[in-house]
Order: sequence, then C-alpha cells, then structure tokens
Amino acid sequence: MPKFKCLVTGACGFIGSHMVELLAEHGHEVIATDVQSTINAQEPIKKECVLTTQKMAQKLIPCDITSQKEVEKLPLDVDYVFHVASVFSYSAPWEVLYKVNVQGTVNLLEAIRKNQGVKRFVLWGAGGVYGEPKPEYTPFTEETPPDPPNNYQRAKWFQEFTTMLYGKKHGIKYTILRPTTVYGIRQFYGGVDFLKTGYKAGMLGLPANMNTHVPFVHVRDVCNMALYLAQKQEAENEIYNSNDDSRMTMIEVMRFIAAIYGKPFMVLPPVPVGAIKDILLFIADIDAYVSQKVLKKGKGLLEKDQLGMMNLDFLYSNEKLKATGYKFLYPDPKEGLIEASKWYKEGRYFDM
Repeated sequence: MPKFKCLVTGACGFIGSHMVELLAEHGHEVIATDVQSTINAQEPIKKECVLTTQKMAQKLIPCDITSQKEVEKLPLDVDYVFHVASVFSYSAPWEVLYKVNVQGTVNLLEAIRKNQGVKRFVLWGAGGVYGEPKPEYTPFTEETPPDPPNNYQRAKWFQEFTTMLYGKKHGIKYTILRPTTVYGIRQFYGGVDFLKTGYKAGMLGLPANMNTHVPFVHVRDVCNMALYLAQKQEAENEIYNSNDDSRMTMIEVMRFIAAIYGKPFMVLPPVPVGAIKDILLFIADIDAYVSQKVLKKGKGLLEKDQLGMMNLDFLYSNEKLKATGYKFLYPDPKEGLIEASKWYKEGRYFDM
C-alpha cells in the first residue's frame, strides 16, 4: 500500500486513539492533535487512550479546535484529515456542543480551504441524526431525512451539513461516516455501559417486551472504514451508515454478556414500557437538578436524552457501505465483546 501523511483530531479519545493506532499499524505517518486537558487526562481508561496515541503517532500537538488561530498552526500538508474531535455527551449544554462540534469543524475546514492540499476530509457523524424510527424509514438508509432528536444529534447534523456546504462551495472532498453503537477496548462512555452493567450486576434480566435491536459496530471497523473509504473515489462526497451485519436484540445482548461473566439471566414478564420511561424521565430531571445545582458535578447518573431512546427499535442498512467492497473485521459483535470484557477485567477498570 502507498504510505500517507494523516492528521487525526480528537486523537487522545476512544475512537481517535484507535484511528491513530490503525494508521500507524499500516505504516502511515500520523500527526495527532487534541485539546490539552484531554492529553493531561489522569482517569485510568482515558490515560490508556493518551498513552496509545503518544506511542503510535509521530507527533502529538495540543490544539483547541474552537480557536481558529490554534487550528491554523496545525500542519495541514497532509493527504488525509480524519476529524474525530467532538463533544460526545447527551447532557452537555448546547453552547458547548455548538462551539466544539460545529464551530470547531468550521475552523478546521477553513484552514483546509486555505491550504487546498488535503485529498479527503473524513468526518465522524452520528447514526442518531435520523431520529426516532418510523415505519416508512425502516431500516434507516443514507437517504432517510435527518430528524435529530436532541442537542447532541443536532450538533452532529450541523457538523455534517457544514462539511457538505464546504464541499459544494469550496471543493473540499469529504466522506462522512455515521457510526451506530460503537464498542471496543479503551471506551469510557457509551456502549461500554453494557459490559459495565454485566460486570457489576449479581444477575441480569430484561422484560420480554424490551426486545428491540442494538445496531453495533466495532471501533476498529469504524476506523478501518475511514481509511478504506478515504481512498475510494466512489466515496467522495458521500455519507455511509457505519454498522455491522448483526441484528442482536437487547435480550440477546444482555443474555450474551451475562454468559461472558458467568451471571444468571432471566427473561421477565412484560412491563408497561411507556409508563416506566415517563417515571425514569421524571427521575432524570431531579437527578440533573441535584447534580448541577446542589452537588455542582455537571451531569447526573441518568441522561434524559438517552432515556428518550429507550426501547425504540433502531435498524440501519449498511448496503451502501458493503457495495464499495468493504469487508468487516468484526461482522458479529460477540468476538469483540469478549475481547473488550477481557481487557476491562484484566485492567480492573470496572473496580475503580
């Protein structure tokens, strides 16, 4: 394979560290960048991400992408930009989400526009931009109209729209990925909650009517897709759903995780999901108020926007991706879930 020079933003986070690692393993030159506070992270899992990037990248440059001056100092004489940097939080204020996810992307695109040397700008979008499942849009395809249901997804959609606008107005060639439930080692927010719940619980169980699908994608696959599609002419100025071929239900996922940890699993009688969701949303409001106003901790344990997606059946088509010839590293999440659970257990990360 030809060797490339690549810039990875958000390089010290979960997905960013895997992108750096994969590029380096393929022999490419990697310039990594992230905000200084992330580079200085001391939490055990976050520190593992930073150490991986420091080991694998040729350079690690502190940069706050919300500052145009700092972005313009980045070396942009690169072949590819893999833009992972983003605030991934369902409870972050809109001002923060817009400043980082949208304005930060504008700053980066402006710098690329001035340099005009980048072959492809690869953006991490979000599978959630389609909103709640509707019968007429099942499964979600790349042609499904975006209908982002919360501030995080709105910011991600604005991020995508901004990228498409720069592509149209300034000729910047882009590819956008829309990952679904990403999982793998070094994850500290999101899909890892399945494994953490399984590890900490004495037993696992779900009501029989909570049997919706979980759209998985391994973190190594998302990064491998990014590198693969960046080099595909047919992927120029295109968007791709990024999810594997599995269609495991919540019951199948939790039963499998219970088996990984040797825990019992029970299918419980059906429950009135709507009423339970309403109660949890009410509790989430109280939790958020106490956490933010009383304890001054920021987000609470329950995130209202995540609860809003509870028991919705998310199905995604990956036919457009597979039509390019892409072959999954992890077509089935079971192998990846076993690997990840072993990594967390050996590092005792769930005991901290």
